[in-house]
Amino acid sequence: MIAALARETVGPKQEVLTAEAVRRYAFGPEKIVEPIVAERGGAVVATLILYEEFSTWRGMKGVHVLDIYIAPEARGRGLGRRLISEAANWGRARGAGYVRLSVDEHNLKAVNFYEAIGFVESAHDRVFILSGDAFRTIGDA
Repeated sequence: MIAALARETVGPKQEVLTAEAVRRYAFGPEKIVEPIVAERGGAVVATLILYEEFSTWRGMKGVHVLDIYIAPEARGRGLGRRLISEAANWGRARGAGYVRLSVDEHNLKAVNFYEAIGFVESAHDRVFILSGDAFRTIGDA
């Protein structure tokens, strides 16, 4: 499902995690993410991957929704709202007070959906990534 999300939002050349990474970071001893899945007829039709975070500005724990994907044939049936609700419930059970996520700027259906259920766009956050050669050499500076 993550590969499908990457193809739909970024394109076919986007790298995605491996099955080994899923086992290691979602189910293994190094677990750092929590997957939530929705099934219909025994098949997985949607997934949401989240993790705990902390906001120094808010002074509280939160939930960061890393990825959410709903198979095209399962869209429009309320799964997105239910997955976000599960993420919020997961966070509340751990003392979190908010859910945060990022959305591809071209994914207007997702933007409209998130706004419709109460998300507001942050006026001050921009996402930056340090990776590749820059990441590998920063410790040498």
